[in-house]
Amino acid sequence: MKCLKTLFSMIILVSCHLEYGDGRRILRIKDFITDTNHKNVDYSQVFQKAWKGLCEGEGEGTGGSSLVINENEKYTIQPQLFEGPCVSSYIHIQIDGKIEAPKRPKQWGNKRTESWLMFKNVESLFINGSGVLDPHGENWWRSVRHSKRPRTLSFKQCTDIIYNGLTQYNSPKNHISVYGCTNATLSNLTLLAPEKSPNTDGIGISLSHNIRILDSSIQTGDDCIAITGGRGGSSDINITRVACGPGHGISIGSLGKGDIDDTVENVIVRSCSFWGTQNGARIKTWHGNAVKVSDVTFRYIEGTSASKIAIKLDCDENQGCHNIVMEHIKLTSAKPGKKLSAYCKFADVKASFVNIHINCGLYPQLLLLFSPLPKII
Repeated sequence: MKCLKTLFSMIILVSCHLEYGDGRRILRIKDFITDTNHKNVDYSQVFQKAWKGLCEGEGEGTGGSSLVINENEKYTIQPQLFEGPCVSSYIHIQIDGKIEAPKRPKQWGNKRTESWLMFKNVESLFINGSGVLDPHGENWWRSVRHSKRPRTLSFKQCTDIIYNGLTQYNSPKNHISVYGCTNATLSNLTLLAPEKSPNTDGIGISLSHNIRILDSSIQTGDDCIAITGGRGGSSDINITRVACGPGHGISIGSLGKGDIDDTVENVIVRSCSFWGTQNGARIKTWHGNAVKVSDVTFRYIEGTSASKIAIKLDCDENQGCHNIVMEHIKLTSAKPGKKLSAYCKFADVKASFVNIHINCGLYPQLLLLFSPLPKII
């Protein structure tokens, strides 16, 4: 008789998890909480149970599965790995409430974790909402060195991702990492950290292809967006209508670390604004690795510069920078009456409608053509 009661209770519990509408199976975090008095302040196991139900459930119809966190809900969780592949063909997580990490690094279960929240090997993942992710990174910046600090959110080896609408505060390191992913759209995001917060990049992209970052505000202490290649390269990156600043700007690189082959190609940055940033759109490489930079266009750029050198092309002496096009660029000094200048070294630049004179001089190879021939004795 006792066994029958237990089985009956389990059936009731599972049935509470399922609500069907538009062919979707709806799960709610509160349905997985067995501590009805809510004395447990760590909901890590609850989230793992919810992910298991979300990922392993086949659902009904063709709508897939959804996990909903409502506006008035707030949960504290330890670092989490949400791993696929999943049975469900479509996974939706709606976060309208707040998810936060333990406030002190010593309260984390594993300080060496790569990310606080990581989605790995997941396909067809849609995360949206008006909620907040808060890892309390402000308590990591001074007490834990950079290499030991985690990112807030990582997508690793995932395909077909949509991440939309959320706000993230004060990451210990990068706010978002996109690594080894294909076909991802990150949009309508707000990423916030103080201007002097160390290495708090907004979005880092590496070894990824067909990535879109749209209609977002990124205010951090490092690069708003940084794109790196690695041996597999990164390509087809579209960054549109992103407000960047403060921070270090939107960057390709650093490239060439450890003498590895880094390939980044077909990156488009359009309709973006930079306010109070150290740089605008830039390409950065490691010194001494002779990284080849070619086929880069800067077009329709207007604004002010606090630095006297508003345009800087500092290329490798051996490789140089080739086919650099600058068109319709108008930059003025942030200090009234001050003139701006350009620094250019070992670059092949084609400039038109640029209000700052760019003089790159000649390549060493060209200088040889004009040097006197040696005398024959």
